[in-house]
Amino acid sequence: MYIGIDKIAYTNTPTKKTKIRRDSVGVITTIADVANTVSDVLAGRTDGNTLDKLKDAALNGQKTKAEQKAEEQAEAAERAANKEAFETAKEEVEAVLAYPPNNAMFGSSSLRSPFQLGLWFYNGFVDAKSGLGKWIYKCFAQQPVYVTTVNPDMRIKVAQNTLQNYGYFRSKVGYKIIEQKNPKQAKISYTVNVGPLSRFDSIHYYSFGAQQDSLLHSTKSKHLLTKGAPFSVVKLANEQTRIGSILRENGYYYWLDDYTTYQADTLIRKNFVQLRVIPKPSIPAVANHPWYIGQTYINVRRNEEEQLNASRTDQNFTYTYGGNKMPLRSSMWRHAVMHNKGELYHYTDQRNTLEKLNKIGVFNMLDVSYVPRDTAANCDSLDIYISAQMGKRYDSDFEMNTTLKSNQQVGPGLSYEMNKRNAFRGGETVSFKIFGSYEWQFGSGIRSSNSLLNSYELGSQLSFTFPRFFAPIISRHRLNFPAETTFAINGDWKRRAGFFTLVSAGLSATYNWYKRSNMLHELTPLSIDFNNTINTSHTYDSIMAANPTLAVSMRDQFIPAMSYTFTYTSTAEHRNTLMVQLHAKEAGNLFSGFYAAAGKKFNEQNKRIFGSPFAQFVKTTAEMHYTLPINNRFTLATRFFGGAIFSYGNSTTAPYSEQFYAGGANSVRGFTIRTIGPGSYRSNDSKYSYIDQTGDIKLEVNAELRAHLFGSLYGATFIDAGNVWLMREDANRPGGRLSASTLKNIAVGTGVGLRYDLEFLVLRFDLGIGLHAPYKTSRHGFYNLEKFKDGLVFHFAIGYPF
Repeated sequence: MYIGIDKIAYTNTPTKKTKIRRDSVGVITTIADVANTVSDVLAGRTDGNTLDKLKDAALNGQKTKAEQKAEEQAEAAERAANKEAFETAKEEVEAVLAYPPNNAMFGSSSLRSPFQLGLWFYNGFVDAKSGLGKWIYKCFAQQPVYVTTVNPDMRIKVAQNTLQNYGYFRSKVGYKIIEQKNPKQAKISYTVNVGPLSRFDSIHYYSFGAQQDSLLHSTKSKHLLTKGAPFSVVKLANEQTRIGSILRENGYYYWLDDYTTYQADTLIRKNFVQLRVIPKPSIPAVANHPWYIGQTYINVRRNEEEQLNASRTDQNFTYTYGGNKMPLRSSMWRHAVMHNKGELYHYTDQRNTLEKLNKIGVFNMLDVSYVPRDTAANCDSLDIYISAQMGKRYDSDFEMNTTLKSNQQVGPGLSYEMNKRNAFRGGETVSFKIFGSYEWQFGSGIRSSNSLLNSYELGSQLSFTFPRFFAPIISRHRLNFPAETTFAINGDWKRRAGFFTLVSAGLSATYNWYKRSNMLHELTPLSIDFNNTINTSHTYDSIMAANPTLAVSMRDQFIPAMSYTFTYTSTAEHRNTLMVQLHAKEAGNLFSGFYAAAGKKFNEQNKRIFGSPFAQFVKTTAEMHYTLPINNRFTLATRFFGGAIFSYGNSTTAPYSEQFYAGGANSVRGFTIRTIGPGSYRSNDSKYSYIDQTGDIKLEVNAELRAHLFGSLYGATFIDAGNVWLMREDANRPGGRLSASTLKNIAVGTGVGLRYDLEFLVLRFDLGIGLHAPYKTSRHGFYNLEKFKDGLVFHFAIGYPF
């Protein structure tokens, strides 16, 4: 029985420094010139310039410091390329050789659980005759994994082929069976002898047509094959894909990636590959010339059985459908199809057409085909045929959940959502959602005899989503990128037992679009939220009275705002991934302008709308994530966040929901949520002290070294630093205002964590360790936490922190 693999043994790995081949011809020539000159001097065959020539020849044999530095840099670059090529090949080889034994720990190929429950049930019930025994065998037994199941002979062949794919042409992979004390068990030990790495030498493109060759030449700077780079089959495949993309983008609709092939010679120069990039000799004629767009034909059904009994032609579109009206208006088709009749075919237009059609979200079946207009040899027109079947008009979603909070409140929640698709024959979706929850307090948290009538919430939302820009002017123009518009209105009734009853309502209009797949724009030109507290408890009033600033941020008010968010994510071909998100939001300026027109002063506060003051602020945030793979096991992930909110005009404090806070599972993990700041302020230890630990400015930096331990288990060690500050002085929170002296008050934490990747989600366990608190303590120095155990924080979360 197979019980795992030993550590894979590698020999001849590229660990030594690689020496670059010197220009021996130039050195020998210089030495010969010096020798000839010396002979002339000794024989008396000299003139006035002989000694100068000897000096010049001697100097020519020496390298300048710049030349030596360039040579050293070239050597370092070559060593780095060798190491990277080996690490990449090693990762794939180990993936080929890996095979988990029975009861492997987190999918590891070498670690097993000491409790072999699956095998025990197998041995005990494999021959069971009773119904119970068969059920136990079916549910809990695990068949043993044998060495023959692993098939090491096949695996070493695949591993050796993998090494060859990365330029290690003379590599060998072997194995041996290691018997254990138990003669029925064995391990497999693999050895990998890594041969010398071969590199690309000369690279030439031959035999392409004149127009194709011109396109390839114009993109020469983007070639993926470079002289001196390690040989890689992956690079060859990527270059095939690149060439195919260029040609298809410029009219060659029928060109396939594998129509590009290679001729390689490894004999001319040892460990080097002379390469020719050529088209296959038997390419179909349709693939060797560009194509142009013809007529567009659209067949659309409401269901599979509907007969198409109506047809009409509008401009370059011919529609065939059933019934009196098309299920989807013709303007939607014209807006989605990005090709124009008579234009050169572009793959980008095809991709955008599919994206926009799918973005409409009303089709149960969709097929887009490009068909030559006729079979003539000189035909160069592609007609577009679109076949579509409409999906169901209505769908609904019902959810149930149970909440258990740290304040000893527990209760159920329900939500129901109904959607009507293609509501107005333009791909629109109308959604109505109603939700509610109920919580009661138990145990030591019960405050009174009527605690069973605790907290509840009831709310609803109505939204209209359009698969395009929906605006009086913009909608008239044909936009060549996917977009979506959503209008929403919502209301919420919320009672928090022992504190307050709150009624809130809001409406918003949001536009989402992206011209490039990795650049998302989100614009909310209108967002209005209204909060109104109906009644409050003595406890709540006392908390607000103790903190006037908090009371202002949580008062009844309108929040009329507009915002814009830009998100950039690096594309898949980038080895180092980068995400940048910029967000800007302003509130109250439009209403303040109306008051200014009516003669009210700009700085006059408590200006009201329908009896309630409105918030006025500007908020900006910037966030960046950068991930750097170090090798096949380790990855360094970093994050930077900066944000500021400035309240002015009608208010000096931003709404509580807009303020920043620090600490917690996705922030400075050495501290619990909302226990840092603002600035050097240290709150008391009351039950509600966390409420006032928010700020107007936030700076945070995180770094995390992630390691693949084995199987599906990953580890991490991290360090976080950050804090929040106030824009203005607050007597109740001394030291909270941002200044040169308080900017140094940064909370710092470190820790370790485990992540278990279930593919569809990641379970995260982090142990945060506080290193430096931003406030004064009884200890001096960088580590100033009073008790080590007070700086230990355990976090359980879903997903990575950044």
